Amino acid sequence: MKQSDRNQVIRHAFDTDIELSLDNVSYRDYVGDFFSRMMDEDIGKGDASLTPEQSYETSLKAKIIAKSSAVIAGLDETIFFISRKKLTATSPFKNGDAIEAGKVLLHIEGKVAEIITIERTILNILQRLSGIATATRSYVERISETNAFVVGTRKTLWGLLDKRAIQCGGGLTHRLGLHDAAMLKENHLAILRKSKNPDSLKLAVTEMISAYPYLRFIEIEVTNTDEYREMLGYMKNITAPFPFVIMFDHFAPEDIPALIAEAKAKKLYNHILFEASGNISIETIRDYAESGVDVISIGALTHSVTSADFSLLFDSI
Repeated sequence: MKQSDRNQVIRHAFDTDIELSLDNVSYRDYVGDFFSRMMDEDIGKGDASLTPEQSYETSLKAKIIAKSSAVIAGLDETIFFISRKKLTATSPFKNGDAIEAGKVLLHIEGKVAEIITIERTILNILQRLSGIATATRSYVERISETNAFVVGTRKTLWGLLDKRAIQCGGGLTHRLGLHDAAMLKENHLAILRKSKNPDSLKLAVTEMISAYPYLRFIEIEVTNTDEYREMLGYMKNITAPFPFVIMFDHFAPEDIPALIAEAKAKKLYNHILFEASGNISIETIRDYAESGVDVISIGALTHSVTSADFSLLFDSI
């Protein structure tokens, strides 16, 4: 298999570009509901600050300014939400663009009360999602000119929006939830081994393939070389309409090339994708990318990201 063909397999397995598009009704509804829920929680019984009401009935123009450089995410979703609030919003940027400090990210026009009411909601969302995209871009650039891809994890606060932000930064989403791909990790494997059936793992995988033929992949975690070789033995005799993935959990990068070479020697390489995971940092990611893995999962992209810094100001005040 050529590397270009393998890359297509990787993208098909680990990226969900169609699902996370506003052209997709399900995602569009999710975005609208998410923004509305955030705003409803903020407003509660009403915005007590908008008093007297007549002072806020006028229409004005406002702008969101970048106070720090960032990679933009959440912009399309924000414009979509604003358009449902009797406001107009335009931007010279799009998701995935880089913006410098001092540049205007978004122009908004409409009733002052409406703008003030949504201000914190849209800033919170834009700042967090752009922070994720910015962090992702730094990891992606760190492993440029290798064959590896940066992917997210399910360690998210905001689910699909966090995953979409990873895409905006140039990463891949991994699985969206428990439904679109199967992962057998430490707890799953411990339960299967406890069943006392020596074929429990093979039976589990076989039943998954039969019950969920639409999965994007089945992934199995290994924590040492013995587990890895055991998984190669299982996969030798199992076929599926989607890839199998072996996750090297907390492996040293220098130990991985020899293990991947074993898969090649057993003629299994073209049937398996390889993932590295476990406290991988910006300092170590290049070593993992050069080890031969296909994807590198980074939980820190979403569980401990620093938000971008944006501010909303009215033009004529």
